[in-house]
Amino acid sequence: MKKRVWITALFLGIFVTSSLYAQTLTWTAGGVGGGWYAIAGGIANIIHEKVPGITIKVIPGGGTVNPRLVDKGDCELGWGLPFLNVAAWNGEDPYDKKHTNLRAIAGGMSLNFFHFYVAAESPIRTMDEVFKQKKPLRMAISPTGTSDEWVFRKVLAHYKTDYKELESAGFKFFRGSYAEQASQFKDKNVDAVFTFLAVPGAAITEASIGRPLRLIHFSPEVLKSLLQYGIESGKIPAGSYPKAANANEEITTAIAGSVILVNKNVADEVAYRITKAIHENLDQFRKIHASLVPYRIEHGVTGLGSIPLHPGAEKYFREKGVLK
Repeated sequence: MKKRVWITALFLGIFVTSSLYAQTLTWTAGGVGGGWYAIAGGIANIIHEKVPGITIKVIPGGGTVNPRLVDKGDCELGWGLPFLNVAAWNGEDPYDKKHTNLRAIAGGMSLNFFHFYVAAESPIRTMDEVFKQKKPLRMAISPTGTSDEWVFRKVLAHYKTDYKELESAGFKFFRGSYAEQASQFKDKNVDAVFTFLAVPGAAITEASIGRPLRLIHFSPEVLKSLLQYGIESGKIPAGSYPKAANANEEITTAIAGSVILVNKNVADEVAYRITKAIHENLDQFRKIHASLVPYRIEHGVTGLGSIPLHPGAEKYFREKGVLK
């Protein structure tokens, strides 16, 4: 009798444990063809291999929409950006309420760079020529709801202009995914692209192979204007895009790191195991994308943009001595 009770208790424990861990989590990433989408897929593979019972489904998303989806619980995980995390937490533009259900697994990952490029044969060399002098262009940008497009509007605001005024001046805008932007550029349907990707961006590499392009520097004035939103400046390393007309030149631009967001209602143990799987398999993690090579465990508690660590992630970082 005692043996039967013991066996029943054992199986009940296994069932409860399996129920806790056997689940599918949805991760809202970035546009198809972008670094976020590829990196989320690579991390999902690590989780599948190292964390029994947890499966991660990656779906396309965007910098501005991801905090909303994770906060609502429509997606358990999502990529975030420090400057938009601050806005989401505080209920500031582009958000209409405080997103207090957001927590973080880790930050300081996969530095993203804004890329503004034109056809190599174009006479344009500066941003001022385009937006201050309003030289008409056919431009590919990301859809509304993405971080790329949000920052693009901030750039336009610096130049005291907007879509309506530019369209009146002869500009035409194509909105699409990173892969669609590259395709439109290669097919000569657009003359320029404004996009936000980790380096090297697969879509930009693809575009440069299909058609010669030139990367444009962000002006010091634009970078100073963007700093008020917590967007830092940096440089796209020389050689990042060997087919670019100015491939051997460092390109001054705006940058932001990546944060893995998680809904606060995800079980502590699940968040802990995900955090552990990533950081105890960093060799495999860094092979997912070149932008992850510099990442170290101590970076995980940085660049969160006001979002608190999830208790499960915090527990792991404390165990490792990253947090005291």
